[in-house]
Amino acid sequence: MKLRNKTLAGGIASVLMLGIATNAAALSPQSQAERQSVRDALTRGVDTPSLFDAVDGQYRPDGLPAALFAPDFNARPASPKAMALEYLAARGESLGLDAQAVANLAVTSERLTGNIGVVRVRQQAQGLPVYGSDIVVSTASDGRVIFVANDVVTGLADVDTTPKLDADRALVVVAGYLGGAPLRHGKTALMLHVANGKTHLVWRAEAMSSAVGVGGWDVLVDAHDGTVLRAQSTTYNVDGTGTVFKPDPLSSARVAYATTGYPDNNNADSAQLTAQLSSVTLREITLSAGQHSLNGPKAVCWQWEPPTDAACPVQASSDFSVTRSALTFDAVNVYYHVDTFMRYINTTLGVAVTPRQYTGGVRFDAHGENGDDNSHFDSGTGELVFGEGGVDDAQDADVIIHELGHGIHDWLTNGGLSQTQGLSEGVGDYLAQAYSRDFPNQWTPSDAAYNWVFSYDGHNPFWGGRVTNWHTNHSYPSNLGSPSPHIPGQYWASCNIVARDAIGGAMMDKAFLVGLSMTTGSANQKTAAQAVINAAATQGANVAGIAAAYNTSCTYAVTVPVSDLIFKNGFEL
Repeated sequence: MKLRNKTLAGGIASVLMLGIATNAAALSPQSQAERQSVRDALTRGVDTPSLFDAVDGQYRPDGLPAALFAPDFNARPASPKAMALEYLAARGESLGLDAQAVANLAVTSERLTGNIGVVRVRQQAQGLPVYGSDIVVSTASDGRVIFVANDVVTGLADVDTTPKLDADRALVVVAGYLGGAPLRHGKTALMLHVANGKTHLVWRAEAMSSAVGVGGWDVLVDAHDGTVLRAQSTTYNVDGTGTVFKPDPLSSARVAYATTGYPDNNNADSAQLTAQLSSVTLREITLSAGQHSLNGPKAVCWQWEPPTDAACPVQASSDFSVTRSALTFDAVNVYYHVDTFMRYINTTLGVAVTPRQYTGGVRFDAHGENGDDNSHFDSGTGELVFGEGGVDDAQDADVIIHELGHGIHDWLTNGGLSQTQGLSEGVGDYLAQAYSRDFPNQWTPSDAAYNWVFSYDGHNPFWGGRVTNWHTNHSYPSNLGSPSPHIPGQYWASCNIVARDAIGGAMMDKAFLVGLSMTTGSANQKTAAQAVINAAATQGANVAGIAAAYNTSCTYAVTVPVSDLIFKNGFEL
């Protein structure tokens, strides 16, 4: 360990000679506000796109489309990839691509859900990928292009493609930039990046600092001079804690947090809380050498952040039934809720979603964050982490599904998760509320808590929680609340809950997820709303109900697809 620290320190000294300042404050922030302040200070070169609405889509200041809502193109019916490439060959110039740029495009992912194909391509130049250049073409099985999202990068120039810094050196730069603590995860790739009108050869690093509170980052390091050109946090947080009943003890009992027997009381058992426990089946856990563990095809208990404890149970018995005060309770409940929701999406809805960072079930650490009152998903590692401050975060299904929601957003878009206008926070809140609402015998529309997200973890002395009726006193785009992503995200969640109430849970959830898969990393709420309603129309969902939610209850002013775009044999579940 001493040798490792000494080596790293020497590297940081060299980094400082390159003009890269470290941030010692990043090493041990405690509160959510402090964490956000650290992340704000470290964020560099991240631009919020200015888009202009038009009848047919959204456009950038340079006149190129960022999204086309009704592309008016029919390819020859074939595979999604073939149809997308046909479209790009024919219409590439209108997206900002010349013939050579079209020929150099690389397909990065292809997904087919029902009759909708979503193909993602990325620009390449000089044999290297161009950072942030995703173009997503979504097609129907009859050849219609139903939606195009375009993050084309213009102004590319030739550069020297021989790096002066190697990948290991780039990671030393990143570690220094993030505060000097060792990296727990670091993955690099050589790319081209255009910044301030100049093309750079860069190392893109997906990195996770071992310092609690710094989290994961997407960092671009100039491969010639070591300058950090861009840094963006990839850790998505929820402020709070919770319990993992079905969905939580307050909702199933329909009582307030302050009711006798229900406060957290330092994770102690009570007769009231124990009465709210439900016996569930933990599906497809692992039995190896006579020992059972929470390792399944959809969820995996996996410890890496402090505190180091025995929260992931390994035992001879297949019965993991304990009360909430037991050390292993949090892991059991996270396993159940993650497993249940991943099965719902993949099997019931038929939307294929698995982690892109590794093979197997979703990895989670039920006791992480150094015990703080925070939780997060990190897109660099694809992992979920839950803290223990206040009410244990791993004990509230809303927290669990919110963080999993960030992962689903990341995986559906092949790493193209957007936080513009708090989009991904709203994704997490919507999915958490949708999941929670589907449990029987709990809050009714006449209860104030019916619209609460984080029903046990928040709305208590620890923190205020969030809501899904935010649309009733806010509007899009100018009155979303604080620019912090968690606040405007409530609007996106609320509008989709209104649509879900109108057309039904499974139908809206599928439209929501398929539409989300059609977006890029710069998508705002309106872009995503248009993608969702286009996906719904193509798969035969109740477009009128979604349109009323988006354009009447909310103010997205989406273009409502006309009836002849709706498939006759559509939205099957």
